[in-house]
Amino acid sequence: LMGAGGNSDVILSQIIRGLKDALAGKEEITGRDICAAYASACEHAYKSVTQPAPGTMLTALADMADAVADGTDDPAEVLRTAVDAGVEAVKRTRDANPMNRAAGVVDAGARGLWLLLDGALAKVEGRPVSGATAEPAPRAGVGAPVERSEPAPSTSPPSRESEGDVASWAGAYDVQYLIVSPTRSAEELKAEMMEFGADCVLVVGDETALKIHVHTLQPDKIMAIGLTAGRIGDVVVEDLEAMSAEHERATGIVVPPPTAPAPVGVVAVLPGDGFVEIARSLGATPLRGGATMNPSTQELLDAVLATHADHVVVLPNDRNVIAAAHQAAAIADRTVTVIPTRTVPQGMGVLFKFEPTWDAAEAITAMERALEEAHGLEVTNAVRNSTVEGQRIRAGEAIALFDGRLVAHGPDEAEVLGEAARRFGDVELITLYVGSSVGPDRVERASDALRRACKGAEVEVRDGGQPNYPFLVAAE
Repeated sequence: LMGAGGNSDVILSQIIRGLKDALAGKEEITGRDICAAYASACEHAYKSVTQPAPGTMLTALADMADAVADGTDDPAEVLRTAVDAGVEAVKRTRDANPMNRAAGVVDAGARGLWLLLDGALAKVEGRPVSGATAEPAPRAGVGAPVERSEPAPSTSPPSRESEGDVASWAGAYDVQYLIVSPTRSAEELKAEMMEFGADCVLVVGDETALKIHVHTLQPDKIMAIGLTAGRIGDVVVEDLEAMSAEHERATGIVVPPPTAPAPVGVVAVLPGDGFVEIARSLGATPLRGGATMNPSTQELLDAVLATHADHVVVLPNDRNVIAAAHQAAAIADRTVTVIPTRTVPQGMGVLFKFEPTWDAAEAITAMERALEEAHGLEVTNAVRNSTVEGQRIRAGEAIALFDGRLVAHGPDEAEVLGEAARRFGDVELITLYVGSSVGPDRVERASDALRRACKGAEVEVRDGGQPNYPFLVAAE
């Protein structure tokens, strides 16, 4: 992290951090350990970037992590699967990223990451490490050449102009600096910088050091925010327009600001920071909302306009927001489809079916189909004695709502959660979204209750950051 000079360097440092967290303390590493390490690396890397771009080392890493998600105990086989998947993942970065497409090249960071992983595989296989341009050597113990081919730089001629979908911010500066022994967390600084209005905000590190990399119109303000966490060093401030002009002069590649809107966008009303980050990673525009803080029609309309899409899908994720969403749709200057999701878990189930590269009709069909199958579970606590649907509830009891209806209550939160979760039936994956003030012991008990209630299902824990509801649960 201390030596990172740009976004790719910082992302790589977080990939290594994820590997370290997953493998630290292990005397022997199995294939499944490596699978977990890939997942951890992917999680840390994506957390470091506020708006991940397509066709980068992040997407290549995600493709490789997905390829080994159901790996074996054999480390060599897991590494081989990841490296083989990486060949195609790196090739895809040429067309997926507008800058790469304009230059006619694959992403340098993605290719560099592939070379590192192929080097690890070479060590395990006992073969020489391929150079950056050399053909891969035969695998150890195998007479035939390796079938995998290295993702070489593209030889396609660069276009002189991209298709106009690369973001540009006139007059902005690129600001980078380090904070040693910071007194504030990365999350706090990132949130303040984003609230100020900075772009491409990257704040990563831990209690020993933080790396800041931001695009902003006011570099002095970004440095002032950093100074609230300690002394800053290794400061670099560069004019983005001058950097772009120099790049165009040196390469002849012109990347104009965006001209064409996206075919389809999504606005999702969500209650916590964790949900906001997940929504952004899925290509959606998050709008803060939830119980007692429902967004207004104007706020929904502003979010619709912020998508820069021809056709916008709105996920209200609360029955009390549906009417305002329809009102915003009626006065918007573009086509808006409201998919009437009534709970946050239901909305997340629908959002996970969204694919930004699809056309509007295809995306909406998939999301409406997901709505029919999506169910959600909400767990909270009763604030007073009451009778709901004939059931007497005592103040302080845990209560569970399945698709908005009371299905279980009692003094033991985990037991209530488990009883309600049986209504999911036969499911493969359960996602447990954890609220803002829930400790690790409660999370562990909740996870165990879900595993007992839905035997055979995988339970994934995600930070939702929502208030009022300790746990929100989605299943598929």
